[in-house]
Amino acid sequence: MILSCQNISKAFVENQVLKNVSFHIEDHEKAAIVGINGAGKTTLLRIIVGEMTPDDGQVVLARDKTLGYLAQNSTVDTSHTIYEELLSVKADLLRLEEKIRECENNMKHADGDALEDLMKQDTSLTHAFETGGGYLYRSELVGVLKGLGFTEDEFSKPVATLSGGQKTRVALGRLLLQNPDLIILDEPTNHLDMTSIAWLETYLLNYKGAVLIVSHDRYFLDRVVQRSIDFTSGQAEFYSGNYSFYAVEKERRYLQNREILCTFGAPFGKMQEWLNWPAWKASKPLKGFRGSNPLLSARGVKHASPAKPKSAEIICGLFHFRRQHLPFTPFRSDVSSNGGASCAAADAR
Repeated sequence: MILSCQNISKAFVENQVLKNVSFHIEDHEKAAIVGINGAGKTTLLRIIVGEMTPDDGQVVLARDKTLGYLAQNSTVDTSHTIYEELLSVKADLLRLEEKIRECENNMKHADGDALEDLMKQDTSLTHAFETGGGYLYRSELVGVLKGLGFTEDEFSKPVATLSGGQKTRVALGRLLLQNPDLIILDEPTNHLDMTSIAWLETYLLNYKGAVLIVSHDRYFLDRVVQRSIDFTSGQAEFYSGNYSFYAVEKERRYLQNREILCTFGAPFGKMQEWLNWPAWKASKPLKGFRGSNPLLSARGVKHASPAKPKSAEIICGLFHFRRQHLPFTPFRSDVSSNGGASCAAADAR
């Protein structure tokens, strides 16, 4: 485990954005945080990287692990050119390279014990340079720049003359070259063309560290992530798959919960009130799946987001009782119990 978030809560005035959020990220895991706008996704990322303090809870990064963060619309303020800015990430290797050259020059004028000491020093420096990727870093740097859409003619452009979107791409390139153990990306595809997005997908799929992403690009998430964490309700719900899996599974869970209510026989008025409330109905993720999902269309579910009813806590209590004490029956439109009749009436509306 590389990252652990424990009971994170955050409110702005009376708006409770995050409530007792707990989850963890494993080494090498590729995960996405999903949910409607305003659900607290960016707030959570800022808490994780230390830019914001939670009202309650804590964030724990594993010992000796590094973290890199790309915020939305990140910019780079520097007098460097594009190439020089990314090259500065490899400052340690540049210093090693300089020491190796100095050592080799000194060896030309040394003999005896002094020469032997210099040879040992050269061997040690060369080993450190090689294990640190010293023979590959320049080609890696060029590969990242080209992958992010910069041409060789643009390498010498001063960063200060770039647009906001180009500066964000430079910031992303810097982050990728740093090779942190955990990369956190907030809307990384906003300023990338299709070719660059495809390159980034491949890069992240082959990345040896862990990746945590917030993005509205469902196709990008489908390609990259293995787990989705939903914050639509202000709390974490987990889905062990990519974005498409999340969208279908979220709908399935809703219909299952609705059947639990119907089977238990909750008063129809209160039940209907609750069925119209769940925050997932306002969620954009399902929008693109309605046409291809007969289950959603067949049940006549409409997207709406009225105010939370006062009876919601009572109904949630009924959920818990039903789950603990009664067996679950798969949804049927012809259920003969009172609850089933209520469901049929709700669908007819």
